[in-house]
Amino acid sequence: MIFNYYLSALVFVYGIVVLVCRNMSTMQAWIKTLRPALINRNKDLTVVLGNEACDLDSGISAITLAYHLKNKAKLNNLVVPMLNIKEQDYPLKTELVFCLESYNIRQEDLIFRDQLDLNKIENLELVLVDHNVLSPLYSDLEPSVIEVLDHHEKERKDNEETKLTIEKVGSCSTLVAEKIFRESPNFSEESVLNLIYRTILIDTVLLSPAAKKVTEKDITHVEKIESIIGSLDRKSIYESVQEAKERIEHLTPYQLLRRDLKMVQTEKVKISLSAVPTLTQDFLQFENAWRDISEFMVDESVDAVMILGYIIKEGSITRDLLIYTENHKTLYTALVEGLENPQTNLELTRSPVPGDVSPAGHVVLYKQGNGAASRKVILPSVKKFVKEL
Repeated sequence: MIFNYYLSALVFVYGIVVLVCRNMSTMQAWIKTLRPALINRNKDLTVVLGNEACDLDSGISAITLAYHLKNKAKLNNLVVPMLNIKEQDYPLKTELVFCLESYNIRQEDLIFRDQLDLNKIENLELVLVDHNVLSPLYSDLEPSVIEVLDHHEKERKDNEETKLTIEKVGSCSTLVAEKIFRESPNFSEESVLNLIYRTILIDTVLLSPAAKKVTEKDITHVEKIESIIGSLDRKSIYESVQEAKERIEHLTPYQLLRRDLKMVQTEKVKISLSAVPTLTQDFLQFENAWRDISEFMVDESVDAVMILGYIIKEGSITRDLLIYTENHKTLYTALVEGLENPQTNLELTRSPVPGDVSPAGHVVLYKQGNGAASRKVILPSVKKFVKEL
């Protein structure tokens, strides 16, 4: 009798699981298989790797492209998207969390760089999205890179062994969509297309010409997706994701510095570039801002901090920029002189620095006249200045 009771209960639970899985998109069901599949696996992996900022574009590009490659794969390799951050930083990526959770994809379903040591994988294949050169952490894995999709300035040298798609469109997700439609013309999975759609809208500020980010290819693929999944309210979708992106009141200054972070590193120096969705002049007035900056510099072993603040209103972007170092005057001078050079085209004007700064530090705050110049534009210049030290 008791046995029959438990058997009935198990059948009921199994039925619920089957029903849930049937109602999930194929992509959702696939993602939930990845962590178990990686247990004790140390070879034959194809990893789609986003950049170290792990913003919405990087995360969605990695996941959706990996899913496409999995569907097209003819080899035995397991295809895995990897978010290029530590798992503890995932909650800071508010817009990525928001978009993935809308499709029941949660933190425990995803793969992060502290869960998978790429340097120990045999027969590893790497596909890079939203960046085209490996960070120092993975520099030894260059021979494993088989493909690149990116919309930043090209830094990678041509290599017959690596397929390159590097084009300055508004969103890397546009290039992912282009590849999916080219290789699978009848692709129609709503969850994949909707995530790409949201990302393109965010990256191009709702396809706004005023933001100077959108290209014809971005528009073409937004319209292509709409033709497949139906007419959508672009504005309300954009606003809902942007609201999640700007939801920072629960974050400390320290967390904001980590939230959208990229590094420039050489043998001599290391610089952090943090993009924050508020103006830097306001960020510096948050409680404990300067204390958190100092703590962040120690924890990340950086010689200089750059904070790239921005706000978006009615399709236009306002930006400002801070450079701060405690004792590296040569580096500070190189960054200031380089970024102030008119050829950099940032249109910088110096602005008073709010808050208390250590007398030993070197700091400058700029209003940035060229609102279209995001970190994607600034980063290559910073790398150039640092290499010349």
